[in-house]
Amino acid sequence: MGKNFILGHFGGFNTGDEAMLGGFLKSLPSGSNVLIKYKNEVDVDWGKNVNLFHGSYTDFVKPIGTEDTLVLCGGTHFHDDYSPVRLLRHWLYLLRINYLFVKAKRQGARTLCIGNGFGPVKHFITKLLIKQFARLCDAITVRDKSSYRVMNALGCKVNLVHPDLAMLLYNPHERVLKQDIVGVSLTSLSSQRERAVSDDELTKAIADELITFSKANNGNVLIRLFVIRSGERESDAPIMNLLQQRLQQASVRSEIYAFNNDLNALIHQMQACQVLLASRFHSAVLGAVTQNRLIILSYHNKLVSFAEEVKMDKRFVIDLQRKDAVQQLVGLSKVISRLYTSNQLNYNFPEADIRQLDKQIRAIYEESVNIRVHANVRRATQPGESAVPSTAGSGL
Repeated sequence: MGKNFILGHFGGFNTGDEAMLGGFLKSLPSGSNVLIKYKNEVDVDWGKNVNLFHGSYTDFVKPIGTEDTLVLCGGTHFHDDYSPVRLLRHWLYLLRINYLFVKAKRQGARTLCIGNGFGPVKHFITKLLIKQFARLCDAITVRDKSSYRVMNALGCKVNLVHPDLAMLLYNPHERVLKQDIVGVSLTSLSSQRERAVSDDELTKAIADELITFSKANNGNVLIRLFVIRSGERESDAPIMNLLQQRLQQASVRSEIYAFNNDLNALIHQMQACQVLLASRFHSAVLGAVTQNRLIILSYHNKLVSFAEEVKMDKRFVIDLQRKDAVQQLVGLSKVISRLYTSNQLNYNFPEADIRQLDKQIRAIYEESVNIRVHANVRRATQPGESAVPSTAGSGL
């Protein structure tokens, strides 16, 4: 059995990336040999036959051979929703992904893009990089219909549309004990190209509504503030610290929980919440996994796409990209109260789709995939291999 070389933003203290990786690893065939490119010399125990690689990207792909598989696992890598300086750095990052996939193809390896988000895409360079990447992949699966539409518009084949990989962390047999807790996950809007509201305005508006909600419940509810992304870059800690300061000034009970690469601990903390206000994509996904009633504070189109996927009523989705974002937050305390006393989720939890996703990922691994590379380095079709890639069913 060959080895799985897995790429992504892993080891960077980002809950979403680790959650997607955890879900993907659960669906790999039993006994799979795995090597994960990890950052920052972070060590996490993912179990038997799973090893971490802390070296350079070039050294990571150097040993890949004809029996191995390179996987870009989860994330919204291919988009250009950044300010000019950040966008240039992001293009260089996308070029590196393409380079690594070229290296893997030349060494005869299989290449997969599993559970990714694509778009929004506006620039010609981004479109070119996506098309080149798609040509290098033996199979591409996307995590929402919005990504499918982006890829379809670019003429790129998608093998499968499915829920986010982090959804695979859902345990239907686990009994969730809820407590008097409301969770909040905010992310800074300062790096967004088109920003309608500042971090200061956002935290003030959210704090005012949480203070009103707390007073209505005689201060008996704990506000748990989740730092979903910590570490040195793009940390949620500053905006969450600012929110806590505002809550403390009003004597509202609150605490900060910062993700430290321990998925199980994070899920345990989130499971206890009754309601979760989520502005990070994966705080919304994990809020669903932990059976929270959700209010989505959308800073990016992917959150709107998620709300559409789970058929969430638009009343519970607040678009922070709109110019009247602060006005939309007025009265949020009443929405929180309504959900807090509800006994039902305010969206359709895709349990059947999650079970199907697990089966489909396994099928992609078990089925033979044609290696589409230049003729002089194409791996010969082995006995029993299919001449064309097959799809493991479609979520469309």
